[in-house]
Amino acid sequence: MKKLLLLTLALIIGFTAFSQIATMPKQLLNKAEKVEYQKPIRDLSDFSVPVNPTVRSYATAPSETIIGYSFYDLWSNNAYSNRFYRYDDGSMAAVWTRGMEATTFPDRGTGYNYFDGSAWAPPPTARIETVRTGWGSYAPYGLNGEIVAAHNGSNLEISKRDNRFTGAWVESSYVGVAQPTWPKIVTSGDENQYQHIFYHTYVAYGGMPGAIIYTRTSDGGATWDPQDVILPGMGPEDYFQFQSEEFVVASKGDIVALFVAGMWTDMFIMKSIDNGDTWEKIMVRECPYPFFDYETTIVDTMFSCDNSAGIAIDNNGKVHVVFGLSRIMHLAVGTTYNLFPWVDGIGYWNENMPPFSSDLSALAGPQYEYETSEMIEDYNYIGWTQDVDGNGTIDFITTADGFPMTYRSIGLSTMPTISIDDEGRIFVAFSSYTETYDNTEYNFHKIWARAYDNGKWGPFYHVTSDIMHIFDESIWPLFTASSDGDVHMIYNADGTPGFALDTPPGHDFQENSIWYSAIPKDDLLTRIGDNNLLSTTSVSQNYPNPFDGTTTITVNLQKAANLSMKVNNILGQQVMDMQRGNVSAGTYFFQVDGTELQDGVYFYTVKANNSEVTKKMIVR
Repeated sequence: MKKLLLLTLALIIGFTAFSQIATMPKQLLNKAEKVEYQKPIRDLSDFSVPVNPTVRSYATAPSETIIGYSFYDLWSNNAYSNRFYRYDDGSMAAVWTRGMEATTFPDRGTGYNYFDGSAWAPPPTARIETVRTGWGSYAPYGLNGEIVAAHNGSNLEISKRDNRFTGAWVESSYVGVAQPTWPKIVTSGDENQYQHIFYHTYVAYGGMPGAIIYTRTSDGGATWDPQDVILPGMGPEDYFQFQSEEFVVASKGDIVALFVAGMWTDMFIMKSIDNGDTWEKIMVRECPYPFFDYETTIVDTMFSCDNSAGIAIDNNGKVHVVFGLSRIMHLAVGTTYNLFPWVDGIGYWNENMPPFSSDLSALAGPQYEYETSEMIEDYNYIGWTQDVDGNGTIDFITTADGFPMTYRSIGLSTMPTISIDDEGRIFVAFSSYTETYDNTEYNFHKIWARAYDNGKWGPFYHVTSDIMHIFDESIWPLFTASSDGDVHMIYNADGTPGFALDTPPGHDFQENSIWYSAIPKDDLLTRIGDNNLLSTTSVSQNYPNPFDGTTTITVNLQKAANLSMKVNNILGQQVMDMQRGNVSAGTYFFQVDGTELQDGVYFYTVKANNSEVTKKMIVR
């Protein structure tokens, strides 16, 4: 009967566009769970989940197909990237950790499939390597080739071939330092002539219990330069340690960017614009305790990244990142800590935005109403769990311990991915614990997406709303960096929440499907606003900036519109509202009097009909 009711509900919402202000029961406000590092266990005491603006769901799925299978379901310990690539001719390749012989998985290795421009090849029947590996990472190699980096237990296994999609893989083993593990590979240069690998040391190295190592080759691994280095700003003088897979990597042209997004360290970007010769460190958020040590340090309750993240580089070379959010505390010496699994949210940041402060509540979602929160809805707080049934509340299955299913990336909404097209439009997807979909013990995670265009974030889109996914646990969404009329994504789905490899909570080993999904951009961009009415170029940066007297914003309108501007402080509170009403096409000026404002960072939003642009200004 329960499945029938769920099926009926899914059919109903498949044809419905819904929008509700939703709340989480208040008894969950500060409910915390005691966990062991990387391994959730159960214990302790509640958090509100946010509201949604406009949600869209569809009766038919995007264009989808299964490209592979695996019983090995741990794709990443934390952050996940660099496993799906789209070429300029529209062909694509994807990799994942494949293992069909549970439970010891002697056959574990890189599963690989490709799209030749017209169809995907059949799901593979074996790994690409001759030895047992895990965590394969994919990149183009040279003019026409492809390369995969995985770890084999003690070293890295490099597999490459000069012609993609065909021929034998040529393997080599890379020893590296301190048992290199969990590699991520990208390539840069006009001809993909530079191959960059970042990996985590499984044991202590360079004065750190765990370090992130960089190494580069320009000949597919025959020689390395530099080789096995800790980049400046990432050493023991900066941090106590990095934990497994707290980073994602991207490249575009000659630019290479690493985003480190650990729960207990700073969030920062290491960026090179010269193919890895030199690096700049860009702070996203300073951790209050960058030298956190489980054995010696006890810290206060703080909001943080949840260890999951995504990264993209736009056509101007600007880096954009997304990350899951959580709340944590460390009450006693030792490797256990406490998290608040009902805390929710996906954060967004780019190089034009100010860094977050080290305030303990800087990353608190706006719905939690912390005075020092720096998260602003639809500015840097852009994802959360949805009110699917539209009843105004978030209704989850209540288990005996009162906790949702959490992964090693432990946010209620987590595992974000990001892609930016040639027009500068941003697409984000994430996996979110979702009401109305459950197996009577836990709710399922579902894939949600939204887009940014014309200065505005659009409605939420339920990627996995099709009836065939109603009893799927859908996680690990990953976009390709480039796109066409569709954004292209892979994700993992099986029938039970959680990892079979994690006990508790865990579940029996079962077949996982690796899905490919082509999501029409029009479905994500619908109702965002009037195209070409406002753009970041038609709304000027205020001048002067910073300022202590008055400053001016210039707006160029291409056609008639209802024009206004609002100013908000960093807490999202509105401090000015300037209405011009209906105006004709032309140039308009807004003047802000800084003597009426306290010193600090503000955001001004110019709106013309349904199109709007937000920019930052500083009063000093």
